Amino acid sequence: MAVVKLVADYAVEPCIGCRLCDIVCPSNAIEMVGRKPIIDDALCIGCGRCVDRCPEDIMWMEERAAPLTVTVRPEAAPQDAVLALLDKAGIDPAVSVCVCTLTPASEIAAAVVKGAKDLEEVCAMTGMRSGCGIYCVAPALRLLQAAGRDMKPPKAHRWYPSTLSLWDVPAEALARYPDAFIEEDRKAFDPDGKYAPLPENAR
Repeated sequence: MAVVKLVADYAVEPCIGCRLCDIVCPSNAIEMVGRKPIIDDALCIGCGRCVDRCPEDIMWMEERAAPLTVTVRPEAAPQDAVLALLDKAGIDPAVSVCVCTLTPASEIAAAVVKGAKDLEEVCAMTGMRSGCGIYCVAPALRLLQAAGRDMKPPKAHRWYPSTLSLWDVPAEALARYPDAFIEEDRKAFDPDGKYAPLPENAR
Protein backbone atom coordinates (compact mmCIF):
# COMPACT_ATOMS: atom_id res chain seq x y z
CA MET A 1 0.00 0.00 0.00
CA ALA A 2 1.17 3.50 -0.78
CA VAL A 3 -0.28 6.86 0.16
CA VAL A 4 0.60 8.99 -2.86
CA LYS A 5 0.82 12.68 -2.04
CA LEU A 6 2.47 13.89 -5.25
CA VAL A 7 1.63 13.77 -8.94
CA ALA A 8 3.75 14.54 -12.00
CA ASP A 9 3.23 17.52 -14.28
CA TYR A 10 5.25 19.27 -17.00
CA ALA A 11 5.53 22.33 -19.21
CA VAL A 12 4.04 21.47 -22.61
CA GLU A 13 5.79 23.87 -24.97
CA PRO A 14 9.48 23.12 -24.23
CA CYS A 15 8.84 19.33 -24.39
CA ILE A 16 10.85 17.72 -27.19
CA GLY A 17 8.92 14.43 -27.17
CA CYS A 18 11.89 12.24 -26.27
CA ARG A 19 9.65 9.66 -24.51
CA LEU A 20 12.08 9.14 -21.63
CA CYS A 21 9.39 9.98 -19.07
CA ASP A 22 7.12 7.35 -20.63
CA ILE A 23 9.92 4.78 -20.69
CA VAL A 24 10.86 5.14 -17.01
CA CYS A 25 7.34 5.39 -15.58
CA PRO A 26 6.81 2.20 -13.51
CA SER A 27 3.01 2.33 -13.50
CA ASN A 28 2.25 3.21 -17.14
CA ALA A 29 0.86 6.56 -16.01
CA ILE A 30 2.43 8.34 -18.99
CA GLU A 31 1.33 7.85 -22.58
CA MET A 32 2.77 9.71 -25.54
CA VAL A 33 0.14 11.34 -27.75
CA GLY A 34 1.37 13.44 -30.64
CA ARG A 35 4.90 13.42 -29.17
CA LYS A 36 3.62 14.91 -25.92
CA PRO A 37 3.20 13.01 -22.64
CA ILE A 38 -0.30 12.60 -21.27
CA ILE A 39 -0.19 11.89 -17.54
CA ASP A 40 -2.96 9.81 -15.98
CA ASP A 41 -3.15 11.21 -12.44
CA ALA A 42 -5.01 8.11 -11.24
CA LEU A 43 -2.09 5.87 -12.24
CA CYS A 44 0.76 8.15 -11.12
CA ILE A 45 2.37 6.73 -7.97
CA GLY A 46 4.47 9.82 -7.33
CA CYS A 47 7.87 8.18 -7.73
CA GLY A 48 9.46 11.15 -9.53
CA ARG A 49 11.42 9.06 -12.03
CA CYS A 50 10.08 11.13 -14.93
CA VAL A 51 11.33 14.30 -13.25
CA ASP A 52 14.77 12.81 -12.66
CA ARG A 53 15.07 11.58 -16.24
CA CYS A 54 13.71 14.56 -18.20
CA PRO A 55 16.66 15.96 -20.22
CA GLU A 56 14.95 19.34 -20.61
CA ASP A 57 14.24 19.72 -16.88
CA ILE A 58 10.62 20.67 -17.55
CA MET A 59 8.88 18.11 -15.34
CA TRP A 60 8.07 18.45 -11.68
CA MET A 61 6.09 16.85 -8.88
CA GLU A 62 3.26 18.79 -7.29
CA GLU A 63 1.15 18.07 -4.26
CA ARG A 64 -2.19 16.37 -4.90
CA ALA A 65 -5.36 18.09 -3.76
CA ALA A 66 -5.94 14.99 -1.61
CA PRO A 67 -3.63 12.02 -1.02
CA LEU A 68 -4.33 8.95 -3.16
CA THR A 69 -4.29 5.61 -1.34
CA VAL A 70 -3.19 2.85 -3.69
CA THR A 71 -3.72 -0.65 -2.37
CA VAL A 72 -5.19 -4.08 -2.94
CA ARG A 73 -6.40 -5.52 0.33
CA PRO A 74 -5.25 -9.16 0.43
CA GLU A 75 -8.57 -10.18 1.98
CA ALA A 76 -10.40 -8.67 -1.03
CA ALA A 77 -9.10 -11.46 -3.26
CA PRO A 78 -9.95 -15.18 -2.96
CA GLN A 79 -7.70 -16.35 -0.14
CA ASP A 80 -7.19 -19.85 -1.51
CA ALA A 81 -5.89 -18.41 -4.76
CA VAL A 82 -3.65 -15.85 -3.02
CA LEU A 83 -2.07 -18.46 -0.74
CA ALA A 84 -1.68 -20.96 -3.58
CA LEU A 85 0.15 -18.38 -5.68
CA LEU A 86 2.46 -17.40 -2.81
CA ASP A 87 3.16 -21.06 -2.14
CA LYS A 88 3.96 -21.75 -5.79
CA ALA A 89 6.32 -18.77 -5.89
CA GLY A 90 7.93 -19.76 -2.59
CA ILE A 91 7.29 -16.40 -0.92
CA ASP A 92 6.12 -15.89 2.65
CA PRO A 93 2.82 -13.91 2.68
CA ALA A 94 4.03 -11.59 5.44
CA VAL A 95 7.38 -10.63 3.92
CA SER A 96 7.62 -6.99 2.77
CA VAL A 97 8.12 -7.14 -0.97
CA CYS A 98 8.42 -3.36 -1.22
CA VAL A 99 10.44 -2.16 1.75
CA CYS A 100 9.80 1.50 0.89
CA THR A 101 6.03 1.18 1.27
CA LEU A 102 6.05 -1.97 3.44
CA THR A 103 3.79 -3.65 0.89
CA PRO A 104 3.54 -7.35 1.87
CA ALA A 105 3.78 -10.24 -0.56
CA SER A 106 0.15 -11.05 0.16
CA GLU A 107 -0.90 -7.69 -1.34
CA ILE A 108 1.19 -8.23 -4.48
CA ALA A 109 -0.25 -11.73 -4.85
CA ALA A 110 -3.77 -10.36 -4.39
CA ALA A 111 -3.16 -7.84 -7.17
CA VAL A 112 -2.06 -10.64 -9.49
CA VAL A 113 -5.03 -12.81 -8.51
CA LYS A 114 -7.35 -9.85 -9.13
CA GLY A 115 -6.03 -9.51 -12.67
CA ALA A 116 -2.72 -7.61 -12.81
CA LYS A 117 -1.11 -8.82 -16.04
CA ASP A 118 2.35 -7.28 -15.68
CA LEU A 119 4.69 -5.40 -13.37
CA GLU A 120 3.28 -2.03 -14.43
CA GLU A 121 -0.26 -3.03 -13.44
CA VAL A 122 0.98 -4.39 -10.11
CA CYS A 123 2.68 -1.03 -9.46
CA ALA A 124 -0.44 0.93 -10.37
CA MET A 125 -2.63 -1.25 -8.13
CA THR A 126 -0.36 -1.39 -5.07
CA GLY A 127 1.98 1.61 -5.21
CA MET A 128 4.97 -0.72 -5.24
CA ARG A 129 8.10 0.91 -6.76
CA SER A 130 7.05 4.39 -5.65
CA GLY A 131 10.25 4.50 -3.59
CA CYS A 132 13.61 3.06 -4.61
CA GLY A 133 12.13 0.55 -7.07
CA ILE A 134 14.99 -1.90 -6.56
CA TYR A 135 14.25 -4.73 -4.14
CA CYS A 136 10.55 -5.21 -4.90
CA VAL A 137 10.87 -6.06 -8.59
CA ALA A 138 12.29 -9.59 -8.29
CA PRO A 139 9.65 -11.07 -5.93
CA ALA A 140 6.84 -9.33 -7.83
CA LEU A 141 8.12 -10.80 -11.09
CA ARG A 142 8.32 -14.22 -9.48
CA LEU A 143 4.66 -13.96 -8.45
CA LEU A 144 3.70 -12.91 -11.97
CA GLN A 145 5.78 -15.77 -13.36
CA ALA A 146 4.16 -18.26 -11.00
CA ALA A 147 0.76 -17.06 -12.21
CA GLY A 148 1.75 -17.80 -15.79
CA ARG A 149 1.80 -14.18 -16.93
CA ASP A 150 3.67 -13.12 -20.08
CA MET A 151 7.20 -12.30 -18.95
CA LYS A 152 8.14 -10.34 -22.07
CA PRO A 153 9.55 -6.99 -20.92
CA PRO A 154 8.09 -3.76 -22.27
CA LYS A 155 9.81 -1.69 -24.95
CA ALA A 156 13.00 0.02 -23.82
CA HIS A 157 13.36 -2.49 -20.97
CA ARG A 158 11.81 -1.03 -17.84
CA TRP A 159 12.67 -4.40 -16.33
CA TYR A 160 14.25 -7.70 -17.33
CA PRO A 161 12.46 -11.08 -17.21
CA SER A 162 14.45 -12.50 -14.33
CA THR A 163 13.37 -12.97 -10.74
CA LEU A 164 16.99 -13.06 -9.54
CA SER A 165 16.30 -16.07 -7.35
CA LEU A 166 18.47 -19.08 -6.62
CA TRP A 167 16.16 -21.05 -8.89
CA ASP A 168 16.86 -18.85 -11.89
CA VAL A 169 20.44 -20.06 -12.19
CA PRO A 170 20.63 -22.46 -15.18
CA ALA A 171 22.15 -25.93 -14.86
CA GLU A 172 25.04 -24.97 -17.15
CA ALA A 173 26.03 -22.16 -14.80
CA LEU A 174 25.79 -24.46 -11.78
CA ALA A 175 28.16 -26.93 -13.45
CA ARG A 176 30.56 -24.22 -14.58
CA TYR A 177 30.77 -22.40 -11.25
CA PRO A 178 30.60 -25.01 -8.47
CA ASP A 179 32.44 -22.65 -6.11
CA ALA A 180 29.35 -20.41 -6.06
CA PHE A 181 27.64 -23.11 -3.92
CA ILE A 182 24.22 -22.43 -5.44
CA GLU A 183 23.01 -25.98 -4.87
CA GLU A 184 24.10 -25.79 -1.25
CA ASP A 185 22.27 -22.48 -0.83
CA ARG A 186 19.13 -23.97 -2.36
CA LYS A 187 19.23 -26.82 0.14
CA ALA A 188 19.87 -24.44 3.04
CA PHE A 189 16.95 -22.16 2.16
CA ASP A 190 14.64 -24.96 1.07
CA PRO A 191 15.71 -28.31 2.53
CA ASP A 192 12.54 -30.08 1.35
CA GLY A 193 12.91 -28.92 -2.25
CA LYS A 194 9.46 -27.38 -2.09
CA TYR A 195 10.36 -24.28 -4.06
CA ALA A 196 12.17 -25.75 -7.03
CA PRO A 197 12.28 -23.88 -10.36
CA LEU A 198 8.90 -22.87 -11.68
CA PRO A 199 7.57 -25.06 -14.52
CA GLU A 200 8.34 -23.91 -18.04
CA ASN A 201 4.66 -23.08 -18.66
CA ALA A 202 4.82 -20.63 -15.75
CA ARG A 203 7.74 -18.70 -17.17
